[in-house]
Amino acid sequence: MDSEKFNINNRIIAECLDGDIKAQFMLYKNYSSAMFNIAVRITGNKMDAEDVLQDSFVTVFDRLRELDNLSSFGSWLKRIVINNSISLIRKRKAVFEDIDESLAAGEGLTAEVDENVDPAMVHNAIKELPDGSRTVLVLYALEGYRHREISEMLGISESTSKSQYRRALCILNKKLKSMIYAE
Repeated sequence: MDSEKFNINNRIIAECLDGDIKAQFMLYKNYSSAMFNIAVRITGNKMDAEDVLQDSFVTVFDRLRELDNLSSFGSWLKRIVINNSISLIRKRKAVFEDIDESLAAGEGLTAEVDENVDPAMVHNAIKELPDGSRTVLVLYALEGYRHREISEMLGISESTSKSQYRRALCILNKKLKSMIYAE
């Protein structure tokens, strides 16, 4: 079944390379939902995510001939979406500061998040995080990048990536507790 899906996807990409607009729409339809979700998690809102998605697919269709291996299309597209999301965050002047000292000084927060919390509640709380912390949290916890990779992507130190991740967990935990107790 996976090889059948792979062959269909390669055929659609080949048709896109030939300029077939219907194939471009099919490729967009096949990937847009997943890529939109990534963009929303990083940018924190739907309007920015829509812009990122649009810009990403324009880039994809402009640069599709540069793709050496058709089987890596999904990861290539994901990287474009992530990079465009990060660019948008940078334009908003997101702050990625090393905050280990303030956490060590004791903000009274814990980095542990209850795993039994409603996912929709977590999603909404993530969208409310500061840009820097949210970006690192999404890249590390949801997209599976390592802190070294995140530091390279964002142009920050590895320790800043780690402290932003810890800060995100602390803020997320506090937000979720307040949401749960408010119910």
